[in-house]
Parts: sequence; structure tokens; C-alpha cells
Amino acid sequence: MMRPATLEDVPALVEMGAGMAAESPRWNRLTYSGERVGNTLRNLIESPDGLVLVGERSGGLIAGGIAAIASPNWMSEEMIVQELALFVRPEFRGSILACRLICGLAEWAKLKGARWVEAGVSTGVSPERTAALYQRLGFKAFMVGLELEIPNGN
Repeated sequence: MMRPATLEDVPALVEMGAGMAAESPRWNRLTYSGERVGNTLRNLIESPDGLVLVGERSGGLIAGGIAAIASPNWMSEEMIVQELALFVRPEFRGSILACRLICGLAEWAKLKGARWVEAGVSTGVSPERTAALYQRLGFKAFMVGLELEIPNGN
């Protein structure tokens, strides 16, 4: 079952986020802050411009989730939705869950009056497969992401 997340879901989502960070060859280079993640999730859940959807299995297990924010574009008053995170627990990958979460995000974006949804694949975990899923759902590639690691940077 897919549903909007509640504040009661935050501890499970924080734990799931730790798994995502640990699995990612990119994000595991950063120190994971459950406090920061929890605060961000609470802000998104409580904001009319935030979205956190979860896919829940029987017994209440959260199998995956997606988070996003709607805001005017930096150069326009038009609303853009930015996907912040999509994660599906490894044992539920290949199911319909990721598709449902992305479609739920797109429906919410329509309700928000967004011109488009921006989504990225930045974990380094199956990027081609994840991008292909987004593209099957109507997303188009529009940018290239680059990173410059700063030695001894904090």
C-alpha cells in the first residue's frame, strides 16, 4: 500500500536512509546524520510544499519511499518539483513499488501545478536501471551531474 508518510514513520525512514547511505558508493563518503534526515523529513511531512510517500507492506514494514519539494524556479514564479530521494529496500527492488512511488510523485506535482518534476540518480547504485525506469514513466534526460571532491573538505 502506498500512502503519505506520517511523523510516526520518521524513525523507520531515518533507519532506511542509513541503509541507503551505506549502500551508496557516493553517499557513503559522507557522515550520515539521522538527526538531519529526521528534521528534513519532518519538515517535508508538515509542509504543504513537501511530499514524503511510503510503500508499506503487510505488518507495517516500510519497503520504500520517495521525498520531494515544490518551489518556484530560481528565475520564475512557476512551480518546479524536485525529487530529493527515492529508495526501495533491496529485497523489494524489481517489484512495482518504485513505479508507484514515482507515479505518486508525478500526480502530486500535477496537483501542485508544477511545470515539471526534476529527478536524479546520484547514489551510484544501478544508475542505468533507475534512469531507465524514470524514462519509461515519461521522464527525459536533461542534465549532466558533475562533482569535484575537495581534499580534506568538511
